[in-house]
Amino acid sequence: MTAKIKQLTVGQKVEIQISGLNVPARFQTDFIGAVMGRWFIVNMPDSRRYGELREHLYEGVPIIVRFVLENESGEICAFRSDIDFVVAHPTKMLFLDWPKQVESRVIRQGRRFDAYLPCTIERLAEDNTVASSVEAIILDVSETGCKLRYSLDEPVDEEQENPSEWETGQRANLIVNQKSGNTIKLGSIVRQVKTSSDEVTLGVQFNSHQKEAINGLFSGSLVDIDALSRAQS
Repeated sequence: MTAKIKQLTVGQKVEIQISGLNVPARFQTDFIGAVMGRWFIVNMPDSRRYGELREHLYEGVPIIVRFVLENESGEICAFRSDIDFVVAHPTKMLFLDWPKQVESRVIRQGRRFDAYLPCTIERLAEDNTVASSVEAIILDVSETGCKLRYSLDEPVDEEQENPSEWETGQRANLIVNQKSGNTIKLGSIVRQVKTSSDEVTLGVQFNSHQKEAINGLFSGSLVDIDALSRAQS
């Protein structure tokens, strides 16, 4: 089934993964359009950010495409394809072979997906003011919460009591700035705190009644296509 592609809008961000390389090779680019049954067309990635990856984009290269449909339920979609050809005019574009099928999964409560999303987490005081904030990376995300990690400024003794100052049950704001320019802010509660000598990992639960913001968060998430395949089997 490839009908999901018809729900994409021109300019929507999609993620491309180059298969077969020894190192992770993923980039985000814009969906330009489709010729049904023949091609899925995207922009060549920005040379300033993905200059090295562009060397691997040529005819016959196998790739994986991922995108999020922000409909009522929210769906993460993925498919395998190959680069059919690359054009340089009027702008550089990749024409990808039409997929045989598109796998999709509704974003259900409790199902977690791998992610790599830069964010800011604010620790709130009792009067709801911001006590401190730190830059972090969201590692995985679900409809109800996420796991994130950040590095400590200086290594600490692992036996030191609570070097991060985070505590279970503490209230926090999670802020994600998306490439589209939108800012997503989610009220959260810290449910798990793990510290090591140089980093802190937090498990946070999103406050209820934030469905629109949570669906927006998924628009920047990454999902493992192999996990999708296993879930469908």
